[in-house]
Amino acid sequence: MDSRGKRNVIIASIVAASLLVVAVIGTTAFFVVRNQHRQDDVAEAARVATAFNKKVADYRSSVEQALNTRQLDDAQQIKVAFDKAVVKTPELGDAPEWGKTHSKSYRAAVKSQKTLKEPYDDVAKVLDEAVVGQPFVKAAKTALKVQINDYVGKGKYFYNGSVFRNKLVPGFKKVMAKFDKVPVPKGRESVARKVDAALNGIITDGKKAAAELDAGRSTLINARSEYIAASSAVLTYERSLESRLESAIQKAASVVSGQSST
Repeated sequence: MDSRGKRNVIIASIVAASLLVVAVIGTTAFFVVRNQHRQDDVAEAARVATAFNKKVADYRSSVEQALNTRQLDDAQQIKVAFDKAVVKTPELGDAPEWGKTHSKSYRAAVKSQKTLKEPYDDVAKVLDEAVVGQPFVKAAKTALKVQINDYVGKGKYFYNGSVFRNKLVPGFKKVMAKFDKVPVPKGRESVARKVDAALNGIITDGKKAAAELDAGRSTLINARSEYIAASSAVLTYERSLESRLESAIQKAASVVSGQSST
């Protein structure tokens, strides 16, 4: 090979080496840029998750304020505030695909979004019952507080049964009719029947008393056992409802607190 040929080989080798270096450097640059982009994507997803978590904290606070335990005797008012607050669930913002799948905080936020309302499921269920149950208890108590003396007076002696026939019996029929118009909580029909039994006991005895007095005989109105059974049933249900509502609210607060600390 002459000198000119050797020089061409050397030049070709230098050019090939230069191309290889350029190729290697170019590939490295690609990986560096792609890695930086992926880090940026993860950081963006984490930022979106942080913003979402802040909204979740505000959401939890709003629902907690609605569930004011100092107003448990007014389930309707609590339910209105609760329904308004609990429906305003925050939305998790979008993020780059790589960031969404590789950011731990974003994946946790996705999971959190799916279960935002779960801690309040029991609260909603008991509130729905209490909205019916509290007026029912109030109506039952009101009906059972009506006294015989409210219609016949406090006298012990009666010359005939007119006051029982014309005032007591119609009066207690109206009391029972008014109570029967109040919706009964699902599964509490037995409580309603006991209240009706107590009121009907007075009505039945009132009719008998009127007949006995008209015949000149002494008489007695005594629905004590029915009233005790009815009052006990109403009180038991009232306490159960209050306890379950308070427990559901406390449980929700506990679950939310546990989620916030994790």
